[in-house]
Amino acid sequence: MKFRNYVPKDKELHEGKLAPPDPFLNIAPKQPNWYLRRDVQKKHDKLERRTLKAICKLMEEQEKEKQVVENGGNVIED
Repeated sequence: MKFRNYVPKDKELHEGKLAPPDPFLNIAPKQPNWYLRRDVQKKHDKLERRTLKAICKLMEEQEKEKQVVENGGNVIED
């Protein structure tokens, strides 16, 4: 006989007691969250493009400020 949840009092039955299951094996979610990623993917892509544009704009502004400082206050327009 094998016992999972019962702790036998008789010493002869202790041999049939199973080790408790490893709790780290059940970490994965029971239902995958693919549907969440699918629903949010369009918004994520849009936000990613906006973020890249904003970063480029900030870099251009910093470059212009750097050129103004190097030229002694004279602004060079392209």
